Amino acid sequence: MKAQLRSRRTMAVLVGVVVVGLIVSAAAGLFQAFATAPTVPPTAQPQGQEGAPAPRPEEPPAVSVLGEAPDGLSYTSGEDDVYCEEQECVRLVRVLTEDGEPTEDTEATVQDVFDHLLDNDWLIMLPEGVESPDDVPLNQTVLTDQEVMVADSSQHEDGETPAVLMVGDSAQAGS
Repeated sequence: MKAQLRSRRTMAVLVGVVVVGLIVSAAAGLFQAFATAPTVPPTAQPQGQEGAPAPRPEEPPAVSVLGEAPDGLSYTSGEDDVYCEEQECVRLVRVLTEDGEPTEDTEATVQDVFDHLLDNDWLIMLPEGVESPDDVPLNQTVLTDQEVMVADSSQHEDGETPAVLMVGDSAQAGS
């Protein structure tokens, strides 16, 4: 028996059997992987809602939630300025002059809008660990009226683009 295990012919046959076994095993696994589509676990739905379509994202707040624009400025936003992801939608609002042109200084424009909103009883949301609104830079400032949040989303380095505010539902931010 030992003589047969030492022969080249027997070793070649054993190696061949092992290689064929590995190839067949890999092929079977590959075909099985292709045959079964990945499944996404269903989200928890209230009882009685089985088979119901997933809830649609909430509509983003309208531009009108910002109220009247400060003197000399106007707000504008179109359907292309709405971005939805899963359950959240935000609206980008461009702040322009009354003539519809971008302002000269986007930072000053955003500061004017924020001051105007603060004068109309909006509040500054302070990040964790910050004690004073003065410690929050303008580009990290978020205002709220308890229903809607507003943040600066402008490209201040680019002088050609208008000031842009991102407006979203504050109830969705906590979820």
